Amino acid sequence: MSNHHPDDITMLDYTAGTLPMAQSLAIAVHLFLCESCRSRAAQLNTLGGVVLEQSTPQNISVQDFDQFMADLDENLTNTAEPTKMEGSRQHPLAQFLPERLTDINWRQQTKEIAEYDLSSALGASGYRVALQKIKAGARVPEHTHKGQELTVILNGGFSDELGVYHAGDFIARDASHKHTPTALQNEDCICLTVLDAPIKFTGPFLRWFNLFFNWK
Repeated sequence: MSNHHPDDITMLDYTAGTLPMAQSLAIAVHLFLCESCRSRAAQLNTLGGVVLEQSTPQNISVQDFDQFMADLDENLTNTAEPTKMEGSRQHPLAQFLPERLTDINWRQQTKEIAEYDLSSALGASGYRVALQKIKAGARVPEHTHKGQELTVILNGGFSDELGVYHAGDFIARDASHKHTPTALQNEDCICLTVLDAPIKFTGPFLRWFNLFFNWK
């Protein structure tokens, strides 16, 4: 069971179909792995249809958003539990990956970090979409973000200054965060990452990394 999930605004954008394709992929992968968020997405879809049928459009101010979410949660509580998805669901990444994961052609970024770029296959202009593999116990150098980074853990896990994350967890980071992800000791960590701008290494001896990790 996942312990870290998309926030309410992101989930609303996803179910409304207004989230960019690359970020929607990250949400879809998390939903595949997280039953509670699948239920929440189904409830939001159901509630959205009812709202469209029974109300006229209204502007929601920033001040009113907390009350809006409180009302939304109350309505979701009273919504019937959606039917669970079948076990035959196809993984959202299946169409972009080799049939066997062992056939992935990883590109080494450092001795302990490798990448498999999905950006071209996805056709998501302006985004960097990739699988990242961090060897067990290895550390990604300290960095922040020029934009937003969405991460979904597929295998293993990692820790940073803000918590510990395991398979299925969804993590969002932006320019307000500085962190040093470190793979857990027991197995390699494989993540899906979606960036709308390059990361920025901040350590005094690591800024030259930016030359190799810059893609815009």
